[in-house]
Amino acid sequence: MAKVQNFAGISPDLPFTEYDFYDLYRQTFENSELGKIKATLPLREMAENFGLTNRSMRPKVGRRSYFTAEGKIALMFLKMYTGLSSPKLMEHLNGNVHYQLFCDVRIDPMHPLTNYKLLDDVFSELARGLKIQQQQEILASAWKPYMKNLDTMYTDATCYESEMRYPTDPKLL
Repeated sequence: MAKVQNFAGISPDLPFTEYDFYDLYRQTFENSELGKIKATLPLREMAENFGLTNRSMRPKVGRRSYFTAEGKIALMFLKMYTGLSSPKLMEHLNGNVHYQLFCDVRIDPMHPLTNYKLLDDVFSELARGLKIQQQQEILASAWKPYMKNLDTMYTDATCYESEMRYPTDPKLL
């Protein structure tokens, strides 16, 4: 069995559908915060804008990617959402089924991913194809129904003195 499988390419291993424990995870995922975030993300459009989807019918040469095109975009959002480093994110991705559902990947618990450079390679691939203005337009058009007060702009007015030093006991006296 492969270490990682895409959810789209999985057929049930057991002949009885009532034993599909992933179905319970899918149901709870849809109601979780991560599930709600994934439902609002235009992953297909963003993947097309990154150039991850291949429009030609020519078969690709080399090893299949662990992540689908949408899964790579979702992985980027998951990294920013959790704030974890790549090694920690891989550790959580191996053990958290909701993270796997978010990224459209299923990792075999007997053969977890061990090389966090895999995630770094995905992030590097996305960085090479990033067109920030076009991605912002895709997100803005997808999220417009959820936003209100579109004519208002908020800015941070925080300022501090540039000659400030860390207070020590003699300076405080």
